[in-house]
Amino acid sequence: MQPQNNAQQPVYIMQKGTEQTNGSAAQRNNIQAAKAVGAAIKTTLGPLGMDKMLIDPAGNVLITNDGVSILREIGIEHPAAKMIVEVAKTQESRCYDGTTSAVVLSGALLEQAERLLDKGIHPTTICKGFRVAKEFCLDELNAHADFIFSEVEREYGRDDKGLPPNQLSFFGAFSSLTGKAAEGIQEKLANLARSVIAKTESIDDIRFTSASGTNENDTFSAPGLVIERDLASPSMPRTVPECRLLLLDCAIEPKKTNLDAQVQISNPAQVEEFLRQEEDAIRDMVELIQQSGANVVLTQKKIDDLALHFLKKHNISAISSVKKSDLDAASRISGAAIVSSLSNPIGKEEIGSCTFHVMDKFDHDLASITSPTSPIKTVIACGATTHVAEEVERALEDAIGVAWLMKSEKGVLLGGGATQAFLHNQLKTRCRPEGRVQMAVDAFAEALLQIPSAIAENAGLDPVDELIALTKHSLENNYNYFIDVEPTKTHGHDALKQGILEPKALHVQAITSATEAAIMVLRIDDVIRMNPSAGQPPMPPM
Repeated sequence: MQPQNNAQQPVYIMQKGTEQTNGSAAQRNNIQAAKAVGAAIKTTLGPLGMDKMLIDPAGNVLITNDGVSILREIGIEHPAAKMIVEVAKTQESRCYDGTTSAVVLSGALLEQAERLLDKGIHPTTICKGFRVAKEFCLDELNAHADFIFSEVEREYGRDDKGLPPNQLSFFGAFSSLTGKAAEGIQEKLANLARSVIAKTESIDDIRFTSASGTNENDTFSAPGLVIERDLASPSMPRTVPECRLLLLDCAIEPKKTNLDAQVQISNPAQVEEFLRQEEDAIRDMVELIQQSGANVVLTQKKIDDLALHFLKKHNISAISSVKKSDLDAASRISGAAIVSSLSNPIGKEEIGSCTFHVMDKFDHDLASITSPTSPIKTVIACGATTHVAEEVERALEDAIGVAWLMKSEKGVLLGGGATQAFLHNQLKTRCRPEGRVQMAVDAFAEALLQIPSAIAENAGLDPVDELIALTKHSLENNYNYFIDVEPTKTHGHDALKQGILEPKALHVQAITSATEAAIMVLRIDDVIRMNPSAGQPPMPPM
């Protein structure tokens, strides 16, 4: 096609298949996607939040109300929605809990921003207001956390066995477990969390596993490593009180070459010779193990059937296909070195000492390597079914993480919407910037109330009435008032007396990451989706 005279020729700057959305359409599209993420898990928030059932393509079922677990499994594709998922992942990695609150707050901020956009407020103004509100909230949280901490000390006292950190750790774990599947044994698990962190130097030394075939009340902790692995042979000894442990990251089987080769055999004697050589090689490996004095072997690789025969002959217990991280943990507990080859004699100094036992009261065997002085502790979450046990495990991971924050960081705030109401009122009365930025600050304050509103709504309460009461009491300096979804308890609506306490870091991280994600979404005014596989860009018209 020939262009007409003086007609401007179109210029192609993007390759074929590229899609571009710009302006208001791009902003609204991203905001809607981000809001949808918050709406997807909003019903799980609070003590009476509901669970989600997730089914993957293989038919595996996950039942949970843990926000980050839900978002990780549902496979979100929209790029703006993925940014909100990162908020949940960051909250989980740094604070262990509060993922649902952080995502709900992100969605609420963008919902409020959308209303301001409808009024003609520029996105840059909204972003500026959100930043002002965020910095104001973080400053207020620091001072408010000190005040609440002093109130906790006044209410519960302070001594070497109480506050801090032991009692605070219990309160943090107890609050984290509220609304989880294991709420029926909430006090028992909170005490377990407090006990575990009191005996551990690092949060990284606490490990978790689950065991089905029993009930939640059987949940316990062990001073050492517990892994869900069977013995390589059921006839091997299941209990070895004086365990001499050998750790291997090599296989106990004939060596295999990396090269493909063909061997021509002319008579049966040659076959027998090959088999005899393999048998001798395996026997030599087991002899090295036996000569080292080891009576329990953990290996990262496989164990040949013939090797099992020789190991049983020497009364040696063995477990194969152990994860590298478990070998490292067993090494720290027992003092054993990880041996990489069975071609040389094993020194006595490479053998560790511990207690070895295989528990068989669950649906799957659990092998434990324990020591009274072990730096590593393992929490075994129990349940009648696999789904129940795994949900108890997820709840305990959050609870112990929150308890650790309460122990290690000075700073405590009230839960149940009390902190959000305090920040809302402070923003409305004391953070008053000039111009349209104030509208964004007020929108930020309204977004904070979405968290207590969701708690009330999920409990079947009227969110409007509850928010009116919550903000009223907070304005009257009754900062302990919270949305009590179970008013039959003593000390109703008093979060301090009921022990509804949370670490300051949880709120700080949620506000910080939610605000930054909302600002990032608002600043996008052009979405360009490349499609390189569509081929080369079209030629300009002649």
